[in-house]
Amino acid sequence: MHKEDERMDDAMEDDEALIQAYLAGDVRSFDTLYARYKRPLYAYLNRMTGNHALADDLFQQTWLRVIRKLEKYESKQKFFAWLTMIAHNLAIDHFRKEKTASELPLDDENIAVSEPVSHTEPWMKLHNRELEKALRKATETLTAEQKEVFLLRQQGISFKEIAEVQNCSINTVLGRMQYALKNLRKQLNEWIS
Repeated sequence: MHKEDERMDDAMEDDEALIQAYLAGDVRSFDTLYARYKRPLYAYLNRMTGNHALADDLFQQTWLRVIRKLEKYESKQKFFAWLTMIAHNLAIDHFRKEKTASELPLDDENIAVSEPVSHTEPWMKLHNRELEKALRKATETLTAEQKEVFLLRQQGISFKEIAEVQNCSINTVLGRMQYALKNLRKQLNEWIS
């Protein structure tokens, strides 16, 4: 087993212990879970919606729902995948109500695809920022499903867990990722060459 796999297994066991402690009455355990996952969850919601106010609202709704449903959490999946599934469902419900579910907006200012590589040469920082901006712009052209698969993979969510979040087969998720990457490669051709 690789060290990264061991760390992921340890985190899953640690999450499970924190959940059980919270359910037994230790409120600090939930605070630890919240502190661990608040940033990646908010980043996911912010990327998905492209709207800070909506992301804030969905973020709060997600944690409230987690508190209500935590005793139903099954440890066979990662806690973050379960958390993301709740957030995803809340966002989809919102967009259905707003009748904008066909295309989820993304705002250039709200997406942080990845941290730029730190180099001492100023031209490298400029180059990385330009590449990041080009990637954000290219990501906007993907279908909502492809965009979500791509963003969830950026968060380290497995294809199996993404299939659960999107309520489809793993083959469908793999196909969406394949098309997303193909489309991104076309649009970022000048950066790849």
